[in-house]
Amino acid sequence: MSERRDHLPTIMPTSNRPINAGAALDDDTARLDAVAKVTGRARYARDRYEPNALFAAFIRCPFGAATLTGLDEAAAKAVPGVVDVKRTGDEGRYHGEPVGFVVAESKHALRRGLRAVAPKWKRGSVKTTITDDAGPIPATEDDVAEAIANADHVIEAVYSTPVQTHSALETHGVVVDHRGDTATVYASTQGTFSVRDGIGDALGLARSEFEVRCEYVGGGFGAKFGPGKEGMLAAEVARRHERPVYVFCDRAEEHLDTGNRPSSRTHVRVGFAKDGTPLATRVHTWGGVGVARRGGGARIPSQRYDLGSVQKTHEDVQFNAGGPRAMRAPGWPQGAFAEELLLDEIATVAGVDPLALRRRLDGDTARRAMYDLGADLIGWSRRAKTGTQSSVVRRGFGVGTTSWPRIPARAEAEVVVHRDGSVEARTGTQDIGQGQRTAMGVIAATKLGVPLRLVTVMIGRSSYPVGPGSGGSMTLPNTAPAMMAAALDARSKVLEHVARRRGMEANELTIADGYVIRGEERLVGWEDACRGLPDDGVTGRGDGRSGAAHRGEGTSAGVQFVELTVDSETGVIAVERVVAIQACGQVVSRKTAESQIIGGVIQGISYALFEDKLLDRNLGAMVNPNLEMYK
Repeated sequence: MSERRDHLPTIMPTSNRPINAGAALDDDTARLDAVAKVTGRARYARDRYEPNALFAAFIRCPFGAATLTGLDEAAAKAVPGVVDVKRTGDEGRYHGEPVGFVVAESKHALRRGLRAVAPKWKRGSVKTTITDDAGPIPATEDDVAEAIANADHVIEAVYSTPVQTHSALETHGVVVDHRGDTATVYASTQGTFSVRDGIGDALGLARSEFEVRCEYVGGGFGAKFGPGKEGMLAAEVARRHERPVYVFCDRAEEHLDTGNRPSSRTHVRVGFAKDGTPLATRVHTWGGVGVARRGGGARIPSQRYDLGSVQKTHEDVQFNAGGPRAMRAPGWPQGAFAEELLLDEIATVAGVDPLALRRRLDGDTARRAMYDLGADLIGWSRRAKTGTQSSVVRRGFGVGTTSWPRIPARAEAEVVVHRDGSVEARTGTQDIGQGQRTAMGVIAATKLGVPLRLVTVMIGRSSYPVGPGSGGSMTLPNTAPAMMAAALDARSKVLEHVARRRGMEANELTIADGYVIRGEERLVGWEDACRGLPDDGVTGRGDGRSGAAHRGEGTSAGVQFVELTVDSETGVIAVERVVAIQACGQVVSRKTAESQIIGGVIQGISYALFEDKLLDRNLGAMVNPNLEMYK
């Protein structure tokens, strides 16, 4: 009887959560913006069709290498609705590189103008893969070479990973509404303030003269920092015409010219003892950086496992493709892929269980506990020894680990309590889909001691208190302490007013469940307490210093297990179960935290099994720049 291969992987039910999992500040609240998003009320930057707006798009090279020999600007300008055509360069070094732009009164006129400009090209020779120009491996240091040579066993292997493009639901883009002496910038960005800092010169305005807004963002995985090419073009055209300008990539452009997780190639030679203990490891990595100068490679060794004496060298390899940008832990997935496979190969040669080998080489206390828990949940005891299965459909079990440091960043927050009891929680950081808006609301409500329904979260504007970009897992670890401090500051000010009116000491009072409490006595409800506040209410403020007591320290840790089947005749892989165990500190909102983990699992499966940017080896053009064929 054949096994089922048509079902999706299942996530461990949250009811099976380990008994020592810390309580979240909030267990049940759905995303505060969930209804707005599913009903279409949420207005993204891409939805900003401002009155009297112009539309602009780049003229792009269609080959991996080509020289622009002709551009019919007159024909394009003759198209009704085309406002401007500009040539900005002559050389295209990769498919999608801009060499000019067209500006029009409508999207229809813009498309016609881009066709009418009819660029002519002289194609050049191309290099399309990381192996086309990769250099040799440098010499191995004597001590490492000697240790490898004297080891009981030696493995030499090469591990490769493909290019993964950025494919956010909302493509890269910016709308600039320039009004001469002021402007509003609507950006799909991971960094409200990085856009502000990068676009001012192009606008010709001081920071105080314009505002960046990104109240809703349709995803971003590392490539949406700063205004980007799209924002700079929108700013330039808007400044010239003093009209709103809309510049957003289409889906093909998103694949071609918004960065990528670069391809990698990792050569490893390791010598190890009979029991699988590595004695020395020689690692050389090549990173495919396209036309960029740097940014590739695999981060190996990860420092999670003891690989003995290690020598690591690296080379960035250029070829005719767009350069990389950050994507969810740049370099780490490529490195983890090579390192985890290496451990599996060592375990096979040494005849030891790959999980037992990891336990022995990993000194992290948290992960050691995770190994035991995960093995039980995935059913690791059912794993067949490598090479012993003979059926057509074969079952496999895998395990991998992770860690991530806490990265400090500047963060400030305000909590305003009004006389009617309503609360505004403000921070300029953005929510790119990870649940930042919900987390800020939960923190403000919890620390004030009031129902969440009273809190309005205001985020994603450069006029609000400064916040970090959404990258490197910096957002919540830095904004949460600031918001906690701001809420506690506002709470203290409310209690001071209540105490003064009642002839009490503020330190005798607290707030819980929407009431001001003294000992066991509920003195007054929240709304009634707030009626005695000043006309403009009270404002609590928090930042990195005042929130230091609430800040987490140390490194997060994680272990993931996968169970899958492989059809040895067709090659079809069916991922059946994933167990993801994370030590991530204090959880603010359980639903959004679990959503983040599930999203990471799905993205990892997709990267491992489906995604690859394919370039035509003769033309250098990407042959699958769409969501249907990008797999």
